[in-house]
Amino acid sequence: CLFSEIEPDEWSEDLYIKMHNSSKTRETWAGYVNGQMAGVAYLWPFQGSWRTRCAEIGLTAFRPFFKHAARLARGALLEIMHHHDYAIRSFVGRVPCPNRHILNMLDTLGFQRKFKIPELFWYTRSQKHVDGWIVFADCQDIKATWEVQ
Repeated sequence: CLFSEIEPDEWSEDLYIKMHNSSKTRETWAGYVNGQMAGVAYLWPFQGSWRTRCAEIGLTAFRPFFKHAARLARGALLEIMHHHDYAIRSFVGRVPCPNRHILNMLDTLGFQRKFKIPELFWYTRSQKHVDGWIVFADCQDIKATWEVQ
C-alpha cells in the first residue's frame, strides 16, 4: 500500500535502500510487536517544502501484523505530533482505491477522503491505472479517535 507502483517481485534490497536514503524522506518510523518489526511509517514534507507543518505520510504493515496496524499507526502519528520540534500539524496521503484495507484503517484513525483522482496510480500486477484518494487528517482528527478507544 505504500509504494503501489512497485510490485513485490520488483523489490530488492538496493531499491529499498535507495528509496529510503533519498533526501526527500524526512523520517522513517518502525513499529514492533513482541520484538518483531510489524510495520513502517514514512514522512516527507508536503510538496517537498521544508517550510510546511504538513507531512505526507506513507504507512505499511507486514501481513502477519495486520491486526495491529491501526494501533501502531495511531501511536506513531501521536508520537510524531507531540514529541518533535518540527511541530507537524497535519498529514496528507495518497492511497489507491483498490487498497480498501488501508482506506478503512485510515478512516478509523480520523483521516478523511478528500479527493478521488482518476487513474492516479499504475498497478503493475493488473497492468492498468487505478483511481486514488487524497486523504487528510489534522492533529485534532487523530486525537479524537484516540479518545474514543
